[in-house]
Order: sequence, then structure tokens, then C-alpha cells
Amino acid sequence: MKIAKKLFSLILLFVIAILAVSSFANALDAEIEWVKVEGDLLDKDDTNSLSLDRDSTIQVKVKITAIDGVVDGVGNPNDLDDVELNVKLAGYDHPNKVSETTDVFDLEDGVSKIKTLTLKLPGNMDEDMYKLRVRVEDRNSDTLEQTFQLKVDPVKHSIVIKDVDVDPSHEVIAGRSVRALVNLKNYGQKDEEDVKIEFEIPELGLEALPDYVDIEEDDNKVSEELYIRIPTCTKAGEYEGVVTVSYHDDDYVIEETVDVEVVESELCTKSGSAPAANNNEPVAANTQVTVGVAAQDVPKGEGGVIYPITFTNPSSDVKTYVVGVTGADEWATVKISPLQTVTIAGGETKSVYVYLSAKDSTSVGEKMFSVDIKDSTGAVVEQVALTANVVDLEGGDAEDKSSLKRGLEIVLIVLVIILIIVGLVIAFKKRSDDDDDDDDDELGGQTYY
Repeated sequence: MKIAKKLFSLILLFVIAILAVSSFANALDAEIEWVKVEGDLLDKDDTNSLSLDRDSTIQVKVKITAIDGVVDGVGNPNDLDDVELNVKLAGYDHPNKVSETTDVFDLEDGVSKIKTLTLKLPGNMDEDMYKLRVRVEDRNSDTLEQTFQLKVDPVKHSIVIKDVDVDPSHEVIAGRSVRALVNLKNYGQKDEEDVKIEFEIPELGLEALPDYVDIEEDDNKVSEELYIRIPTCTKAGEYEGVVTVSYHDDDYVIEETVDVEVVESELCTKSGSAPAANNNEPVAANTQVTVGVAAQDVPKGEGGVIYPITFTNPSSDVKTYVVGVTGADEWATVKISPLQTVTIAGGETKSVYVYLSAKDSTSVGEKMFSVDIKDSTGAVVEQVALTANVVDLEGGDAEDKSSLKRGLEIVLIVLVIILIIVGLVIAFKKRSDDDDDDDDDELGGQTYY
């Protein structure tokens, strides 16, 4: 019995020794000597708290050494084949992980190598603590890993282009306009004012009028419609549209590109002109612009007045214009409704309303300003001179105030009547033109473009 117990004990020790040797054989005979992030050495034996800015790129350097398998002439060389290194910032809950892996490499016995990897920290990362995991592995051995604690902070200034909506999204016929809407997100710690948004097609030398927006911290903002009219005889093909966003006194500039597919226009072919790669022809100045009222009394510090601007497009082409106001910034607050950009289809009529209110500090008397109408290329096609007679309601007696208010109400009623009459005249004229065209077609048997 004693002999059997001793035999069993020897067998058990033998099995344990085999398992130990097997386990030792599966270990990766290498060592992570050190890890540096942006030049700062991380301590593998302590908790590290290294603060990094999101929406930035960081460098991670790792020194790896193959453990010397020959000690005092005893043992076998420990050469490692097909080793790869991976660094990852764990816990970022998005499809695009914050991670990078090197190509496979070999490590000779007792030799060290330093590998540099780059991690892009997205702007929408949560402000929090993250684990930086450094892994070394080959085909057969266990993974060698070290973990470090890193803190990710928001930067002071960080705006990201989340999306660019282009319409038409597939292709645009030469002679028509392409529109871009830019969706921005402010991931920075600071509110941003006067963020400039631009849209251009450099190859054609075309650009839209820029838009300016204010974006508060952690807020989204969508630009106004940015229009570019493609000249009628532009050569068909795919062009690159560039959206540029600049902010904080142009210290920060970001870009994103979109594809603009241009299709040849039949109007260019029928006119006998050869398609051109870049033909910046002006917009035909045949759009009718009607001003409802050119001069009004404006009480300072109380409400405001409306200057309606009506556009009528008698042609068959789509027209795009941008309405702006100059000469009123110092003494008035101006808003344009519904949008500064006006797109008018052939035969269509649209109105834009300029709301103007005089500031409390404005002196009484007549003030001159103008409404500037620009085409999609930014060229001024018409300037409309307007007058605002600033009056002080506080300076007069109650009867004067009441009379002025009644006068303003009468002006508003007359204005509405004028707009209705203008609309009826335009509609009647358009109907008459359509009837004349039908008669001509029946008599001549021809179709006109």
C-alpha cells in the first residue's frame, strides 16, 4: 500500500510538472518596458491620470523587449515571430473604435523595439476616465497586457461638421442650382460666435454667399441654405464641393468635401453653344422686384415696421437670390423673413419681409438704408433704397401718440391691400400670357423654349 501511495504521488508530481512546463511554454516571452503618451511616461505599477483633449490626435509609444532565453550560456535563444502590438482606449460607445494595431514584426532574443501608434480621440467622446489597454500577442502564446488610466477632457474650442445635406443629392442639371445645408455641433467648452460657413466648387470657380451662425456649448446649429448656380454650359461630370467652417477669429478651420454630379443641359445644346468646363455666365436680370412701401415712420424703442420685397420670375429657369441689408446696423435691428435666400421657380412669385426696429439710442429723423439683392455667385444685381423716419413717441403727448399709432395701422392696411392688388395683377398677366402662348401655338404649330 505504501509503495502504491508513493507511486501515485510521483505520478501526480510528474503531471503537475508537465502542466507547469506547458503553461510556461504558452507565456509570451516578452516584456513591455515602458509606455509613453504624448511623451509622458506612464507608471505601470500605479494609477495614472493623464488628461487628454477630445477631438485631438495623440501618439502612444511602446517599448517591447524579447526576454533573453540564454543566461550564462545556458538555454535556447528566444526569438519571437509574427508579433503584433495593439493599443485601445476602451469604453467609447461608437462603431469607430479608438484603437490601432501595428503590422506583425519579429523580435530577436534580448532585443528591444519601440513602436509608435496614433489614436484619434473623437470630438463626441464623453468627458470621463478611460482605460488605455496595451496588448502584445503572437499566434500561439498568451496575450501580454498592461492597463493605464487616462482622463479625456473637452477642448475649449471644437466644432465638428456632423452632416452636409446636398440637394439635389444625385445630380444637378447645368443651369440650375445646388443647395447645401451644413449641420454643426459645438463640442468645445466655449460658446462660438460668428461661425463662418462657406460652400464652393473650386474647379468651376463658384461659391455661395457665406452664412454666419452662433453656436452655444454642446449645441447643434444648421446653416441657412447655401446655393450655387451651375452655369448652363458647364461640362458634364463629377465635381468636388467643399464646405469650409472657420471660427474663433479664423484660428480654427475645418473642411468637408461632397460630390456634385453635373448633367449637361439641353438648353446649352439647343442654343448651339459648346459645353464649357467653366462658364460663369451672369444670372439673367429679368426678375421683377417690387417694393411694397419705400418710406415709413419708425417709433424708436417700440415695435417696428415691415418692408415687403416681392420677386416675380417670368422666365422658365429657377432663380436664386440672397437678400441683405446695409446701412442700418448702427441705428436699427433688422431681421429678414422667412429666409435671406430666395429660390423662385419659373413663373413663380415670392415675397421677403424686412423687419426693422429703431434702437432706443437712435436720434429722430430720416435714416437711409438699402436692401441689396445678390445672385448665387455673390454679385449684386439690384439695390433698393429705403427710408425710415425715426420718431419719438415718448416725446409727444398722448394725442400725438394715438394719432401716430392710428397712422401706422392705416399704412399697414394700405400695404396689405397693395400686396393683394399686385398679386392679382401678376396672376392676371401670367394667365393672359399663357392664353397668348396657347393661341400662338395653335396658329403656328410650333413649340417655343
